Amino acid sequence: MCQGIAWFSRRWFKGRGRKSRLTKAQRKELREMIEQGPQAHGFNCGVWNTAMINELIKLKFSVSYNERYLARLLKKIGLSYQKARFISDRLDEEEYLKKREEWIEKTLPEILKKAKGKGAIVLFGDEISFAM
Repeated sequence: MCQGIAWFSRRWFKGRGRKSRLTKAQRKELREMIEQGPQAHGFNCGVWNTAMINELIKLKFSVSYNERYLARLLKKIGLSYQKARFISDRLDEEEYLKKREEWIEKTLPEILKKAKGKGAIVLFGDEISFAM
């Protein structure tokens, strides 16, 4: 009764929950470091991934996070976690779609037909590069 209806306006719950492992100043510094890019911090890659961000946090602030949590942390500091688009930067979108359609409708069926005629198996290889 002393506090009236403060519980009703949710002021009662203020300050609950787990405390952040990084201070506001550290989160601000982390954002600036991420915006500088991975190469500025000794990583041999042009794009951040969660493992690299986690390593950066460990090295700079001596704090370890679960990599699945990092997307939420990035959101809290005003950044977003995005998946890469795997479309060649050498082609525009229309040209890419046209070449893909040609591959699916013409080239691949020809390859499969030749393989079936020879009793061969078709295997696909892909050129991939991994970030650190």
